[in-house]
Amino acid sequence: METWVDEAGSRLARRPASRSTAAERLGNVWGDARKLFPALDWDLDPAAHRHAFVSALSQDGAIALDFAGALYETMPNQWKLNRGVSDFIVRASGAGVRLAIVSNIALDIRPALEGWGIASALDAVVLSYEVGYVKPDPRIFQLAADLLDTDPTDCLMIGDSAYDDVGGAVLGMLCIVTRPEQMWRAFELASPR
Repeated sequence: METWVDEAGSRLARRPASRSTAAERLGNVWGDARKLFPALDWDLDPAAHRHAFVSALSQDGAIALDFAGALYETMPNQWKLNRGVSDFIVRASGAGVRLAIVSNIALDIRPALEGWGIASALDAVVLSYEVGYVKPDPRIFQLAADLLDTDPTDCLMIGDSAYDDVGGAVLGMLCIVTRPEQMWRAFELASPR
């Protein structure tokens, strides 16, 4: 969090006074946004996505709007791959397994995928704001299967949300859900031999 706060702060003309508050709030920014905007589906609209994030951070004035905006703009720079993801993608793609990423987000994650060196191994990137469906809606999983030119019953979904990432199960898709820090185990289990 400190690295993120430092990067965002460096974009401002003055040093923000709310650095420690920002670091604390970033850990639950989306939970706070859900409390503020329970009916807003920000993963379908980039403007709503930014608004929810900035509003959740700056709701009581403890974090200035320009600082909250800088934190939003630098968010993609903070994304990290879970342990084992890159190795799994390289192995699976090399073995001929068709791969897709399905994400609830209103930002284009493709630059990050390129930066991590895994974009070329992916056959499809399905982002909620581009397709108009949000996980766990089975339609987003069906769309991913269609883009992979396969039946959902021949797909495996590996994710970290027991709510969002099991939407494909109604289509017969096998789903493995685990905590992010334990995801490497799911990748080991699913890895082609």
